[in-house]
Amino acid sequence: MNWKIGTLKRAVQATFLGLSLVLGLAMTASAQNPYWYDRNRDSLKRHQKEEQRELKYHQRMEREEFGNNKTLKRHQKEEQRELKRHQKHEKRYGDLR
Repeated sequence: MNWKIGTLKRAVQATFLGLSLVLGLAMTASAQNPYWYDRNRDSLKRHQKEEQRELKYHQRMEREEFGNNKTLKRHQKEEQRELKRHQKHEKRYGDLR
């Protein structure tokens, strides 16, 4: 078979264009898929709720042991802020420390 160079170039260009189109569609489809983008969200939420429960239990035990005075309230408020900061960092960067 005798192929012309122009025909071969067009065939290669069409093949390359088709492959890049398929690859682009596949990447777009995976980017649109929320499970691909946020696949650890449920386990992260579960983990954070567990941390919140543990902190509440810990603080209730502290109140029973030390009473409900001003310094304890300040200490517990700081613990809550620290947990919130930690969870925000976890949510943003996705690492479970």
